[in-house]
Amino acid sequence: MREVHRVCITSMGDNLVGQLYVPESAVHVPALILVHGAIDYKENFFELAEKAAAGGFAAFALDMHGHGESEGERYHVRMKQWVPDIIAALDYLQGLPEIDAARIGAFGFSSGGTAVLESAMVDSRLRALVTLDATVRPIVNRFEQGAFRFLGWIGMQKRKLVGSDLKLPLYKIACQQPVACDPVVSQQFLNDPYFIKGYKRYPIPGAIESLVVDTLDRIDKISVPVCVIHGREDTVDLPETATCLYNKLQSKKSLHIIPDSGHVGHMDLQKEKVFDLALDWFAEHL
Repeated sequence: MREVHRVCITSMGDNLVGQLYVPESAVHVPALILVHGAIDYKENFFELAEKAAAGGFAAFALDMHGHGESEGERYHVRMKQWVPDIIAALDYLQGLPEIDAARIGAFGFSSGGTAVLESAMVDSRLRALVTLDATVRPIVNRFEQGAFRFLGWIGMQKRKLVGSDLKLPLYKIACQQPVACDPVVSQQFLNDPYFIKGYKRYPIPGAIESLVVDTLDRIDKISVPVCVIHGREDTVDLPETATCLYNKLQSKKSLHIIPDSGHVGHMDLQKEKVFDLALDWFAEHL
């Protein structure tokens, strides 16, 4: 049994909405912060939150700045906002009497993986991490990086003039890659009205960090245990990214390249394996 609470917290002056799952009659239980990816939202992580609560963890699934029900510029993916969001979630969880403040970890998917890694570099209260299909290096080639940086510059000039980003119609490009091995899951994800709306008006430079990041360059700053999970069939962010991340980590670590799993491993054919690996890691290190 578990209790479920709708929660509103504040980060950088904006209201963020999350859902907290707590084991019934919880006393000083460990807690997990669940962080979604770009053009994504907390509801896609409720199944993991349910599993976590059944296993004795509190789980806080949060809509990040600009996503889901949270405030902020729509669909922006900025680590200068997402890291403070995670820190705000830490502050909130540490203030709850049923949570053990010394045992809080974070699970991050895709750009959420970027965010939990970046957060662990600056806040030692995160005691263990799990990344799923994390983005830690550019997912576009060098030519495309140059093009997006140029478009980012144009977008910044537009912001100075009219106060809003350049909006790119990227949906037709985004939906060319299957995101799951299960074709039903892939179509469900790509046909989600939220996903369609976000990629039809993709904000640049606001969301450029979902495509071009340099987190891998600073991974050696992380000192907490990290479990790296990645789909072997991930064509959005290739599994070589996970190997690079694992090799650069200096803390205690594990690597799992999951067969029959695409980019959205928490929804795909092997989601139960993903859940078990994540929760086993947190059980060992929290």
